[in-house]
Amino acid sequence: MRDGLQWCRNALIKLHEWVQKRWMFVSVFLSTSSIWFSLILNFCGERFNLIVSVNGKRQLTLIGWILTIIVVGFSCLLVMAQRYYEYKKLNSDSDKRKLYILEQVDMGTNKICDNKFITLKKQIVSIKNNNTSIPQIVSKPCEQLKHITEKMSSCLRQLLSQNDYTIKEDELYVSLYYNFPLENNIWKLADSLSPEKGLSIEELLKEKTTFKKVLSSKETFLFFNSKEQARRNECYIRDSEDCLNENGELKGSIACYRIKIKENNQVLINAVLSITTYDKKFINSDDRVIIENTKYNINEYILKPFIKRIDIELCLLYLFTLYESKKHNVV
Repeated sequence: MRDGLQWCRNALIKLHEWVQKRWMFVSVFLSTSSIWFSLILNFCGERFNLIVSVNGKRQLTLIGWILTIIVVGFSCLLVMAQRYYEYKKLNSDSDKRKLYILEQVDMGTNKICDNKFITLKKQIVSIKNNNTSIPQIVSKPCEQLKHITEKMSSCLRQLLSQNDYTIKEDELYVSLYYNFPLENNIWKLADSLSPEKGLSIEELLKEKTTFKKVLSSKETFLFFNSKEQARRNECYIRDSEDCLNENGELKGSIACYRIKIKENNQVLINAVLSITTYDKKFINSDDRVIIENTKYNINEYILKPFIKRIDIELCLLYLFTLYESKKHNVV
């Protein structure tokens, strides 16, 4: 009996898959079945010998019964197949378990990152208070930051590419700048191995740049799908890489995310993540709702997870810088 039930379940799944491939035929059939009783039998039943009158009462003929049973039976099967498929997908124990495991892994890794980040911040403060010696950092934080930004760029391109709208590798650039306020407050480019684009650091720090605006903004994430709009809002300065469209307007998009690492209300590290394009926009639409939804998705599903890793590497970079400064006696 169990084998029979399993066979029925598999048959329903296969029927649903068959329906999905032949959706147009099935749609027409369902439309016909919905008017079978109300129109076809009532108005055409006698003409096609589906109904006969016996003693003043209308009755289905044998062929009428057969066709009616086929129509009703097949319609019921389609509904059952659809409902069982939805139930199977929504209540699959294996799918639920996979989702549960993925959530637990994500929570676990985030917790590990949070704990490591907190430990590193406290270590930096302890060193600045002369309570701990400076450890030697054998990893290469700048290299790690470069790999993180490259991976972030790849994820961003996948998120922003929709249907026939594709953003290629050389069309979107992610850069990370940082400084250590307790040292010399000089801004540097973290991903120093990648080719620099656009403005120099000195130019970025001028007024009316997105970089400068995000440093003083109440928002940590400034997002402009149109560089031209950002320029008109005095939040962007044209650089040597920028291009103009046929209307003389700036092409591309710009976004900046501010990172501020603090401990005991003391700023240890400032950083700005810059994301830019020079031809295609982030979103191939001017719809404000679509733009806001995309901004939210970028912030929630890409920036936040990656920034947890960036925070750790920035702290390691600070420790590495302190060690190198002490070794060479250079601030």
